[in-house]
Amino acid sequence: MPKYDAFAEAITNFTAFKNGKTEVSNYLELKFKDLTKKDNELDNFKKNKREYSIWSEKFQTVQKMSGIFIKEDKNTTDNNYPDIYVKKLPPYSFIIQANFKLKQPYFSKDDDEFYIIQNPILKEKVFKVPMIRGSGWKGSLASAFKDLINEEANLEKRKEIIDSYLRIFGAGSESIKVLEDYLKENSKDLVKFKEKLLEFILFELGMKVDKDFIGEIKDKNSYEELQAILQKKISEKLQKDNKNLPIEFQTHKGRAIFYPTYFDRLSLEVINPHDRRKRAGIQPIYYEVVPEGTEGILQIIYIPFDGILKENKELKKEAEKDLENLLSAIEKVSQNGIGAKTKLGWGTFELCEVKYYFTNKDLNISKEEKGWLKWES
Repeated sequence: MPKYDAFAEAITNFTAFKNGKTEVSNYLELKFKDLTKKDNELDNFKKNKREYSIWSEKFQTVQKMSGIFIKEDKNTTDNNYPDIYVKKLPPYSFIIQANFKLKQPYFSKDDDEFYIIQNPILKEKVFKVPMIRGSGWKGSLASAFKDLINEEANLEKRKEIIDSYLRIFGAGSESIKVLEDYLKENSKDLVKFKEKLLEFILFELGMKVDKDFIGEIKDKNSYEELQAILQKKISEKLQKDNKNLPIEFQTHKGRAIFYPTYFDRLSLEVINPHDRRKRAGIQPIYYEVVPEGTEGILQIIYIPFDGILKENKELKKEAEKDLENLLSAIEKVSQNGIGAKTKLGWGTFELCEVKYYFTNKDLNISKEEKGWLKWES
């Protein structure tokens, strides 16, 4: 048997590769043509601002896998699925679902480093469908809640919105920051802020204070130092006796589950920064976006898992407040926008006429006049 010569085999393969006779070289040639084709498509895309539609089957598949309630067939009459699902959840759970239409383009930058343009839109990893993450909805709605807190003049109603915020989104360091902003907003100067801080710790959190603690607060000369004291005391309370602190202020998971939204269209927008002296465009910046007019589905499921031991009357009142405040926050997000470039008006949308909430118990809210309807099976 002749001796195996790896070097001779490498030379042979290399020669074949150069002559274009191997599968590898054919593959690379096709790949090069594909890249050239993409470059030409990109040029046309930039010139004509073409819109691309996502393959419908892929779009429907990713929605179904994410747990979004949609009709699988347009001809079917079985549209009660969310209503059936909510009945399996704990009492006073509800589902919010609404179709919306973009009034301006939506953009949120993806982390894909290898793409034909510099600013690709956020896409689902496997199916490459443009999307809004559930965490994106959560962050935007949480910001809207803060606006609702600041806009409310009635202190009692402000406290109700804060309680609702903590139940829906959970409690953590960010929640404590909301409380700090709330206290600071209600005090015009540092002295009043100290009074509000002591009042909040004593009556809202039920925490004990002594002479030394009061003296420590009086000695502080900045909001930042007082906020640090509040965080420290709440942390100590949580570690020593978590049960005595109201559930809303304990570190816990929120009751709401925020689902992603997927879109079936893509387009291109151009922002052209201008030189102030020359008054001319410097270098156009291309953004891959979801164009205005595209429709999506917003879906939120609320499960009061931490209210099992509460009386039905109390739990019902909490769910009604949370539902009403959540719908108000959704309406505010539709005006403020979601995603990046909201200062340019991007990400704003309008809720379609048909928007429902599904419940497994009777919840009385005052949102019917704004178009939110309770689903009647």
